[in-house]
Amino acid sequence: MVILKGRARGGALLAVLLALSTPAYATTQCPVEFGQKDPLVNGLGWQLVALGIIVGGLLFSYVVRRTRSMRGLSRASVIALGFVGMMLVWVAGLSLALVYFFLPC
Repeated sequence: MVILKGRARGGALLAVLLALSTPAYATTQCPVEFGQKDPLVNGLGWQLVALGIIVGGLLFSYVVRRTRSMRGLSRASVIALGFVGMMLVWVAGLSLALVYFFLPC
């Protein structure tokens, strides 16, 4: 079976576009009687996102400070792991806010 380069790229683009439209689809599933959400709920969700960003940034700065005595490749690998950890905390905060605050009816 031969897979052409152009088709694989087009499929990836389609997958990305469909993934970006899922939150909009999820909000259309709410029945009409639920109406508008309280602004306090959205505010709490944004506070959770901000907390995730702050905690992720603090985690990364902690990792960078702790690796100052290391040299070379080991320091770079630990800092890269710290960056991945920071990104995971950011995504976790955003995901929790989406699931529990922004998207539910």
